Amino acid sequence: MFFLDPQSLDYVLFFLAMVSIIFFAAFWLMTILTLIGAKCVLYRKSDLISFDESLPGVSVIKPLMGVDPLLEENLESHFTMKYPNFELLFCVPDDQDPAINLVQRLQEKYPNVDTHLFVGGKEGIINPMVFNMAPAYENAKYPNIWISTSRIKASSDIILDLACKLKKPNVALVHQMPFVTDQTGFAATLEKVYFGCALPRFYIALNQLNQACCTGMSYMFKKSVMEEVNGLLYYGKYLAEDFFLTQAIHDKGYKLVVSAFPAQQNVASPSVKAFKDRMVRWIRLRINMMPIVSGVVEPLTDVIILSLHTSWAFYHFLGINPYYFFICHIILNCVLDYINLRNIQGGPLLFSKFQFIFVWLFRELLSPLTFLEAFIKPRTISWGTRTYQVRLGGDTSLVRDESKKCKS
Repeated sequence: MFFLDPQSLDYVLFFLAMVSIIFFAAFWLMTILTLIGAKCVLYRKSDLISFDESLPGVSVIKPLMGVDPLLEENLESHFTMKYPNFELLFCVPDDQDPAINLVQRLQEKYPNVDTHLFVGGKEGIINPMVFNMAPAYENAKYPNIWISTSRIKASSDIILDLACKLKKPNVALVHQMPFVTDQTGFAATLEKVYFGCALPRFYIALNQLNQACCTGMSYMFKKSVMEEVNGLLYYGKYLAEDFFLTQAIHDKGYKLVVSAFPAQQNVASPSVKAFKDRMVRWIRLRINMMPIVSGVVEPLTDVIILSLHTSWAFYHFLGINPYYFFICHIILNCVLDYINLRNIQGGPLLFSKFQFIFVWLFRELLSPLTFLEAFIKPRTISWGTRTYQVRLGGDTSLVRDESKKCKS
């Protein structure tokens, strides 16, 4: 049996403690940048200009599949936007989709809004959302394209902010940081805490550092630049098309800019299971795209895990009581996350501070378990009725499609 001699063991412990301190320093650098960024960037209208014809036209692509109780509210918010020139391009995968009737009803209600409905996607595309959007992308008539998924609630301020920031020559894409609308219940509070605390810790900071970090829920881009990097449809071979296309645009030297307005995901009846499954899916995608970052760095900078190993590291170097350090580190993170959530919310919260603390602790304790579940089958991604196999690097193949079985 192999044993380390005392001197070698000291070197190993020193190395591990130093790695822990480096993770600790990086975490707090990102936390500070996020707090500053959220305060200085969000809800600032300094970039907004008046409505005039100099603003480029926008083609808004809305990929749809099925109907949920809040879909009509989400879609109608796009019909009522005030903007000089825009078109709404609705996409459904087949002619049996129930969203078709809803779209047609809204088209009749708002006859002066330029809208088009595309039925069916483009064969050969693995990603179901890109498959769905392909005809709309190819037929978009305006130079700017805004991809706004079915959960997103829009407003005039949002489209104006996106378009104004995109006017700058070196800016190719403007994206909204994911957030959620106000809903009641434990699961809704859980969503609010995650998207207002855990996700922004790195999302805002990385964008402050001009790194490519955005999601595909709601973003506007210049179609001419997208064509420079092979076009949107090229990225349909990946499930995480947003990661690869934004990385390609960033590598071209263009800037990616965060909108002043967080994306308002408006979802009816959220559940803890749906939230957990969504997190597992996202982690598995990131593991296959960025195995070191998401397989090592992310888990070790999770608040509970980070508090555990840094409390040992500070005890190793400075003799600080690890129990006190752990408790103080958890409390400090909770307080700063609450401050950051209030900044991102831009107004009062529906829940009390006590409810926040309870849900915050629940989410932080759930997070390591979510990572463990993701690591069990890291190549298998379940999305709706489909199951995919994702290889390192992001290439994806469809393994099973339950929807086709049901139709047959």
